[in-house]
Amino acid sequence: MQNALETISFNGQILPRAELTNCQTTRCTIIYEVVRLINGIPLFWEGHWARLQNNLNAIHSKIRLDKTDFEQKLAKFIRKNKLVDTNIRFEVFGENVLYYAIPVNYPTPLNYQQGVSLNFIEAIREHPTRKILRRKWKTSMESKINRAGVYESLMLNNEGIITEGTHTNVFFIKGKTLFSAAEELILPGITRLEVLNIAKQEALLEEYTNLNPETISTYDAAFLCATSLHILPIKNINETVFDVNNAVLRTMMQAFLDHIEENIKSESFKWLQ
Repeated sequence: MQNALETISFNGQILPRAELTNCQTTRCTIIYEVVRLINGIPLFWEGHWARLQNNLNAIHSKIRLDKTDFEQKLAKFIRKNKLVDTNIRFEVFGENVLYYAIPVNYPTPLNYQQGVSLNFIEAIREHPTRKILRRKWKTSMESKINRAGVYESLMLNNEGIITEGTHTNVFFIKGKTLFSAAEELILPGITRLEVLNIAKQEALLEEYTNLNPETISTYDAAFLCATSLHILPIKNINETVFDVNNAVLRTMMQAFLDHIEENIKSESFKWLQ
């Protein structure tokens, strides 16, 4: 992993890590993606690529990315840096494409077993459905989470509705139904999309509703999902405790792991040839 953190790719050219700050100097809107590698293979790559294109179109970007060329250069970068299990951040701005491996702390086995603690924070993101890099906002949120001593904070909008985590999506479970905020209020995560696909396979219902702190105690269980987390049980949100061993939750977690294995197998030829 040490070598992986020493280089970056900027417009197809592999450069020393020291050039990262210079490459990031821009006044342009930065569209970004974070992709998880498992055994050197980008997980749910097609979903990330589609969202990247959609976000570029949403801001009327003039850049045109060739998928085959992009994948070939990325595969070369992965092999050259011997990347195996890590995350890669992609940043597209102006006519430029930048990507690099980033250090990441994945949840521990204990986190998955016992769940994690959350709190609420009053915060909104401008254009929440777009994955736009907001460095100051991100730094501010991370600082508040660290000061609160929680794993993640769930954001409350101006109406006091629970939308999503600062870097995660959230679901609540009651019976065999998954509840979440309306999609126009959140960033529709790639992991979230895969979770919904699994829910359909498991014959679970989905309901979009206005979630608020006063009613979360009526739910049986809750979980976060994100690129770095997969499905992560929530132990408590402030004083409200949830069942981390809920049968639906645990079934979803295992089904998601099986789904990951299938995705990696199906993509291995493209990335390892």
